Amino acid sequence: MTAASVPSIPDLPIIHRRRWGSWVLGALALFVVASIVIASVRSRILDLSVVGEYIFSPMIVMGAFNALVLGTLALVIASIIGFVVALMRVSGNPILVAISATYVYLFRGTPMLIQLVFWFNAVPIMFPNIYLALPFMDAPLINAPTTAVVTPFLAALAGLSLAEGAYMGEIIRGGILAVDKGQRAAATALGMTQLKVLSQVIIPQAGRIIIPAAGNQYIMLLKSSSLASAIGYLELLRVATDIYSSNFRVVELLAVAAFWYLVMTAFATAIQTVLEKVFPQR
Repeated sequence: MTAASVPSIPDLPIIHRRRWGSWVLGALALFVVASIVIASVRSRILDLSVVGEYIFSPMIVMGAFNALVLGTLALVIASIIGFVVALMRVSGNPILVAISATYVYLFRGTPMLIQLVFWFNAVPIMFPNIYLALPFMDAPLINAPTTAVVTPFLAALAGLSLAEGAYMGEIIRGGILAVDKGQRAAATALGMTQLKVLSQVIIPQAGRIIIPAAGNQYIMLLKSSSLASAIGYLELLRVATDIYSSNFRVVELLAVAAFWYLVMTAFATAIQTVLEKVFPQR
């Protein structure tokens, strides 16, 4: 039988399988969300006029800026700490590996709030005075009570940076280990130094793995900056708490704080997206 004599098959309509389960779940989810929104509006607990009054208040904006500065500086310091810790973990030196592994275990295993309170309350008790001097100098560089030096900002920055440094160390270590060992061997065979191998071969490829995880950690740090309110740092949540303690508009001020945290999260997400697009080009 030739191809010309093969009978043609009429075009049949394609009938897709109806996914009734997904439609039912979607309708149920929409009903739940709509019920929550309607209940919130009818309850009259949330006064939108109060939200509008405080959402761009100078004190609120200052608190959001302080939270952004704290989270950003903590990420920068944590990235430096994490890079050093990651190099120690992959160095092969048993002493460096043990020290870095102990650091990661301690700072990942204790709550971040405990670390902030430790730096603000326990350190001044353990070391009442800070004295720093250089050889052959008559006057010390620093000679002051610890409570005057360890401010709420410095305590929060130290606590967040050291805690986040443990996470960044594991993230960077994972990125380094994800690069094929053969590339390191090939670069070494070409006569490249270990520093060049790290900066020109390992890091550019590991960065593609590190950046998404580091972006998530940045978002977490921006939200974790609210923990600094427990030690008196005037970040966003602390400012909102001080305001609603005087006017008793708790729900409205928490909604304002949540709005600004969402803005900061959007800012961090935008930076992460740009870096993910730019970094692979290197």
